[in-house]
Amino acid sequence: MTTTAIRTKVHKYIDEADNNVLDVVYRLLEVYRQGNKSILTNEQQKEVLKRSTSYKAGKIKGYTLTEVRKRIKQKLAE
Repeated sequence: MTTTAIRTKVHKYIDEADNNVLDVVYRLLEVYRQGNKSILTNEQQKEVLKRSTSYKAGKIKGYTLTEVRKRIKQKLAE
C-alpha cells in the first residue's frame, strides 16, 4: 500500500473514531514525536527486563493467550 493510500485511510478512520481511539492515537504520536522514547518508566523497564530474564532462565512460566482466556473464564464462572 502506498503512503498516500495509508494516509487517506488513516484520515478517514480518525474522522470516524471515538474519543478513546483518538486519545490512544494521540498518545502514540506524542511518543513517536518525542524520539520514540519508551512509554514505560525506568522502574517498569527494569521489571520487564527482570521478568524476561527469569522467563528465559526457566524460572517463571508464560501463558498463551488461549490459556489466559481459559483461566479468566474459569475465574469468572466461580
